Amino acid sequence: MAKAKFKFNIKDPKVRNVLLIALAAGCLGFIWYDYSFRPLQERVAELNRQKEKKESELRTINALKPQLNKLRRETVEATAKLDSLRNIFPDQKEVPRLIRELTSVNRKSNITTTRFNLMPDVEKEYYIENKYNIGVAGDYHNLGEFFSYLANFQLIINLSNVSINANSSFTRANPDDPVQEDSPSILATFELTTFSSRR
Repeated sequence: MAKAKFKFNIKDPKVRNVLLIALAAGCLGFIWYDYSFRPLQERVAELNRQKEKKESELRTINALKPQLNKLRRETVEATAKLDSLRNIFPDQKEVPRLIRELTSVNRKSNITTTRFNLMPDVEKEYYIENKYNIGVAGDYHNLGEFFSYLANFQLIINLSNVSINANSSFTRANPDDPVQEDSPSILATFELTTFSSRR
């Protein structure tokens, strides 16, 4: 049997048409790849990078998750401790609170405040001294009780320049007259210092 020989003749219209169609298909394929498929590949690669990054973050979060409850407990404890410290060492001068606490101590110890003057604050490196000039009147034992209540204030306080004198106008009440009261036997003055943080 004789083998058929294939002749490639570019001048043959059939061959030329097939080549033109193949060339057009190749061009169209390249254009489709360049404008459609390659951007899709790049987008897929970018999404894979994002996915790997998110998975890495998720692994880190899952690794830290057991510590979350511990951190929450520590935050609650630290906040409670901070609030407790602010009660004794406030962020700013608290005159109304001091007046309320002094009034409460006065009632408990049966002492009368005769003077409450604000004095200039003294700024230190890390804190501020809030100073007050205070005068009180009462009897000897009540004054001792008053000072013991001051020692138990929540605020940190210092007393200085304490002066205790007998009241020159002291008179004992008539025991037969239940309405009349004793005049105070003791007058005391002192400087009270509280402290606030310096910001």
